[in-house]
Amino acid sequence: MIIWYPLFGQLYVLANHLRIDRSNPAAAIHSMKQVARAVVKNNLSLILFPEGTRSKNGRLLPFKKGFVHAALQTGLPVVPIVVTGTHLAWRNNSVRVRPVPLTVKVLPPIGTGGWEEARIDEHVEAVRSLYACNLPDAQKRLDALAARKSD
Repeated sequence: MIIWYPLFGQLYVLANHLRIDRSNPAAAIHSMKQVARAVVKNNLSLILFPEGTRSKNGRLLPFKKGFVHAALQTGLPVVPIVVTGTHLAWRNNSVRVRPVPLTVKVLPPIGTGGWEEARIDEHVEAVRSLYACNLPDAQKRLDALAARKSD
């Protein structure tokens, strides 16, 4: 968990960032509802990491559903921000951050006004596919690369 990393953890806590206990789904849902209310009430932005954790090899992981729940509760658009190269800068099980080139792509906002709770999995997959299209092959999921090569 990021709060145990020197400097990052202290900044994370001091900035009052929300920590989601993914081992307790009921608590995680309750926390996300609180956040959604605060975002709307205070006109805030919310940054969520849809994979939920860092990949060991930099390849795209499955997305969690929390960002869709937040979008449904706030009615706000999703603005995908695709960052590549972070797995080289901050490797798992290390507190050392290395200077490496990163690429940041801010994609156009995705309106969520027509999103429905019954279609959460479709919304997750649509945004994940958009991310995948904007990653270099070295960071795409291996199953996605195999499917593309068979076409």
